[in-house]
Amino acid sequence: MKTDTVEDISFLLYFMPVVMYIISTILHVTVSGLTFQESFLSVTRNPVWLVLSLLAVSASLIFHIRSSNEGERTGLISIHAKRMRIIGIIIVLLSLGEAIAVSDAQTNPIGLFITARLPILFTAIMFLQSAFIQIPFTVKTENNKFIISVFSSVLILASPIVYYLTNMIGLPFVVNLGASLALIIFGSLLFTRD
Repeated sequence: MKTDTVEDISFLLYFMPVVMYIISTILHVTVSGLTFQESFLSVTRNPVWLVLSLLAVSASLIFHIRSSNEGERTGLISIHAKRMRIIGIIIVLLSLGEAIAVSDAQTNPIGLFITARLPILFTAIMFLQSAFIQIPFTVKTENNKFIISVFSSVLILASPIVYYLTNMIGLPFVVNLGASLALIIFGSLLFTRD
């Protein structure tokens, strides 16, 4: 693929969390008939949005790194780390703005924003993942590179499955989400290093 096309696709994948957030909000208000506050909470507490958003960001990183030359990867990782922090800030500001907009006289907007919790968690994960992908380490042999590539793909693809399985078992939300997010972060980290 052309470098410009790869860059465009990678850049657009970073906006998937925002697009999914806005579309979900519109659908909840118009189709479900929820109030604005109920819509806000149902969107911002939806773990599917969080997992899909994290997968979109990870896919952007992996797609861009895989399509580049080995000499360019260090610079690209720095660019992606910066983008992760920016999209995290955009999501948390979007959520805070919506919490302020939908709150009324009886509702504290900051309390509503904190109750939402997943945009805050998304931002924290973006900052954490941006720090992790910049940790330098190398893989020595071609055989190890293939194994790590396959292993990292399995980790990323298993993330939603692990979330739903742990949820079905009845484990606490924090455990479900933590296991799922750990797979995404470590899978992305390994994927960028081969």
